[in-house]
Amino acid sequence: MTSALARAAAVSSLLVALASPLAAQPAERRFDALAEAFLDGWLDRHPQVATGLGVHAWDGVLRPVTQATLAEDAAWYRSFRARLAAIPRGGLSFERALDHDVLAARIESELLDLEVIRPYQTHPNAYVELVAGSIQSLLERDVASPCERVREATRRLGQVPEVLRAARVNLENPPEIFTRVALQQLAGAITFYRSEVPALAAGCRDPETQADLAEADSAAVRALESFLDYLRDDLLPRSRGDFALGRETFQRKLACDEMETAPVDSLLARGERELEETRGRMALLAEAIAPGQGLRAALDSLARDAPPPDSLVTAVAAGLDRVRGFLRAHAIVTLPEKQHLIVRATPAFRRGTSFASMESPGVWERRATEAYYNVTPADPTWSPEHRREHLALFNPYAADLVSIHETLPGHYLQALALRRTPARLRQAWLCRSTSEGWAHYCEQMMIEQGYGGGDPRYELAQLALAAQRLGRLIVGISMHTRGMTYPEGAALFQERCFMAPANAAREAGRAAMDPTDLVYTLGKWRILELRDGLRARLGERFSLRAFHDALLLAGGAPLPVAGEILRHQFEDAAAGGVE
Repeated sequence: MTSALARAAAVSSLLVALASPLAAQPAERRFDALAEAFLDGWLDRHPQVATGLGVHAWDGVLRPVTQATLAEDAAWYRSFRARLAAIPRGGLSFERALDHDVLAARIESELLDLEVIRPYQTHPNAYVELVAGSIQSLLERDVASPCERVREATRRLGQVPEVLRAARVNLENPPEIFTRVALQQLAGAITFYRSEVPALAAGCRDPETQADLAEADSAAVRALESFLDYLRDDLLPRSRGDFALGRETFQRKLACDEMETAPVDSLLARGERELEETRGRMALLAEAIAPGQGLRAALDSLARDAPPPDSLVTAVAAGLDRVRGFLRAHAIVTLPEKQHLIVRATPAFRRGTSFASMESPGVWERRATEAYYNVTPADPTWSPEHRREHLALFNPYAADLVSIHETLPGHYLQALALRRTPARLRQAWLCRSTSEGWAHYCEQMMIEQGYGGGDPRYELAQLALAAQRLGRLIVGISMHTRGMTYPEGAALFQERCFMAPANAAREAGRAAMDPTDLVYTLGKWRILELRDGLRARLGERFSLRAFHDALLLAGGAPLPVAGEILRHQFEDAAAGGVE
């Protein structure tokens, strides 16, 4: 076990000991040992993930994905499933039993990917993080001395050609949209190799180390250029696969990934209702903003305030300062004393499917604490209309809400709180409906708490983002379980969610590639239900800040588990109050 893992395990054990004065029962010790063994083996199988989490024993490793490794991994997960089943859940404490559920769901999720969805066979984009993100995470953070980081990155770059050779063997008949997006993302990876890798490595002054890096980087560029030729000339013409998961697999994925058991038809019906309600509320706000001109005119009036291309990052940073000021003035959530948050342009190899994102330090990272808030610039190769449509997403009202989502009190604050979560399983995996649901919930909650000072343009921007996420739910379910086509999905985003054509097309492609992108709306629903249930029970004793702090401290567990933790935690509050 690495020293970082050992330190984190020691902290976790201390927290458990403080919380539970009684000695652990045999089932508890067996479960703890199994959980540690699983985490260690899981990180060994995903060295690039280990780096991102702040565990650096595998920093020089890049594991090619082959049919042999996939079969080996599936057998490993099945063995852990059997070992976990042998530990009686009823013999565990309350929180350990919930962690038993979390681990069981994670194992099923991994097996579903390996044995049914098979992304390494059907999704060329699955290799982007392996060949680009794994290098970036080593070089951009101060996790070791500059030359040590360069040497580890050089070792990983040296393995890129083998990773891409294996990818050619693995890929079979992906959907056309998957291959087209991979071509765009991997072209960005070449830009990253040629321009950003040398710049990120400049802090190392050792000539021999720099020469080794240049050689490995050049070989990686050649391998990636050859792979792009293969994708464009060979794989794309025969990319005729079906992206739809089908109802059974979609439902199973929701259960494994999110512990969500509601039938997809009921989720779809609720999404349809809420989209119409959201559109109705938007129409009322539009009348206050652009009287007599209609909703599209009101939305266009927001878009006219978009920043020019060369000031996107500075405009977003200024909005982030407004968000910070509001949070300091209101008792909404406990803020950290120190923040190390940097606003920057999105790395080139991540721009194909994202207009904004958050890269926080790993939960077990102790040295490099900087966090990167990425905003995607308009590509100069786009048409003028496409550039205008893209930058309109960053009008000051929407941009502030995007900052709320990505940074404070959204993803960045959630990542900082994750470090204090006392269960390592709930630190390692951040369930998407918990993560994206929290960030999307924060957009609505901040408007409810008065952000924007009652200016209807802020609420309209918030509802426009909510409509987009409801569109993701409707289109995702419809494309994967009801036969909706990619053009039909793009049309729905454009016609019912008020999105510009270029942005609607991007969203439809995202729905095809990410079947459960409904997690934004689904997670927000579940958090609101939990909050409102606790508020109804506690009445005047309910504290919004206490609720938010407790939810963040529950970690990355799926929301059904987080809900159990909070309800258990606040049981005595009905009598004694919550402070």
